[in-house]
Amino acid sequence: MARAVFNPLTREEEDEVHVESIRILEQVGIKVTSPGILSMLEDHGASVDKKTQVAKLTQGMVKDALSKTKKEFLMCGREKAKDARLPAKDHVQAVNDGQPTDVWDMGTQKKRKSTINDLVDFTILCDAMPECDIYWAQVVATDLPPEVSNVHEYVASLFYSGKHIQHGSGDPDEAGLLIKLAAAAVGGAKELAKRPIISITHTPITPLRYEAGDIESVLEFAKAGLPVVNLSMAISGSVCPVTLAGTIALVNAENLGGLVMEQIAAPGCPVLYSSESGPMDMRTGVFLSGSTEGALTNAAGCQMARRYGLPSQVGGIAASGTMPGYEIGYQKAISAMMPVLAGADQVVGLGGFNRSGCESLEQIVMDCELWRNVLRGWQGVKVDKETLGFEAIARVGPGGYFMKDIHTLRHFKEEVLLPKIAMREAAPDAKAEPIRTAARDEVHRILKEHVPVQLDRSVKQEIKQMLAKWDVEKHGKAVPTKYLDRCG
Repeated sequence: MARAVFNPLTREEEDEVHVESIRILEQVGIKVTSPGILSMLEDHGASVDKKTQVAKLTQGMVKDALSKTKKEFLMCGREKAKDARLPAKDHVQAVNDGQPTDVWDMGTQKKRKSTINDLVDFTILCDAMPECDIYWAQVVATDLPPEVSNVHEYVASLFYSGKHIQHGSGDPDEAGLLIKLAAAAVGGAKELAKRPIISITHTPITPLRYEAGDIESVLEFAKAGLPVVNLSMAISGSVCPVTLAGTIALVNAENLGGLVMEQIAAPGCPVLYSSESGPMDMRTGVFLSGSTEGALTNAAGCQMARRYGLPSQVGGIAASGTMPGYEIGYQKAISAMMPVLAGADQVVGLGGFNRSGCESLEQIVMDCELWRNVLRGWQGVKVDKETLGFEAIARVGPGGYFMKDIHTLRHFKEEVLLPKIAMREAAPDAKAEPIRTAARDEVHRILKEHVPVQLDRSVKQEIKQMLAKWDVEKHGKAVPTKYLDRCG
């Protein structure tokens, strides 16, 4: 069975993007505000101007980094059955959206600030949805002190999901704590290196700037043998050229720049090539999430990742629409399908809209319905003697009906994707689309019934003590953690 493959770039154009990216790194360079990492780059062949904090990388440094990078690895969950293998082979993996400060309230149907209890709801829901392969802490807990909320968000995710969790950090000390918390959950640092249940998402400041705390945190993860996602968020016409080709070259340069630093610090550490990019609306100055141009850019990122033998995690299932409805639906469909057909290993975006500025529980359920259809398109058409069905056609004959034929009974479940929440009749007094009503009902059912795999009681206590100690150091007192006791 052949699967559809979409290459937005010809082989010659792919070569041009690579050459131009190397030219950017060699002649323009990357700005790194960490003196230690600048010295590391200089020691390994970069031309460094410590006054401007710009390091110019050589083609040889890029080639060496690519030769060292691990090409196959696992992003493990606490539950082994939920491990995600890269490169993805049996299906493209989906990741939920993260990590804004707003949620869409299901009760009021209005936007509001997110809380730690919202995060717990999102985590439980994503743990229950089989379409979500990797979990990214979905929202910021705005009701917690900002100096400690990031760690609480990871702990809440760890308590309520058995899947692999990706998270971020802008403080190397905090990154070290996240690693220790993950290690406590699996039995120690050595076991964590074998079964990495956490990864870090790092976003350089486009164009070509790597902030000290962010990149130092990344290298903490790399040295621990944990996966790193080099997430370039380039906005065409704003922080990068308005042309798609220029944006693609800059995204590629940022990914290669991050890769060089990671492979120098920790040769062989697992890295994902990533782009969640798109154009700016030149009328308003806002980012056009879910645009066709963004989908093309991210699809080109998938193609460049394949060129280098790197797994890719790109943006998709994305939307600029500000409330659930048709606008979000078509944007998510376009932005999901293109990178999937271009060979993405992972696509990020379940549950998000309003330029990833708002997250919705009901949208997660609807996005998973969409994602099932996207994957069905990716699977393509199976053609063999059995599926061509000559014997069935001969049996039924001209003017016949195939519904009761054994061939139909044998194959309909694998050939035809049946909707779970779509295509329902609207009630006479309905105030919302039937699919949205069905999605809300499914959210309520899951939050009532689903119990994530639990950590051992002693491990929970150890993690809570580590969390309380961090709170005291950074906030002056421990933050209440009743939100961690919902499942006993």
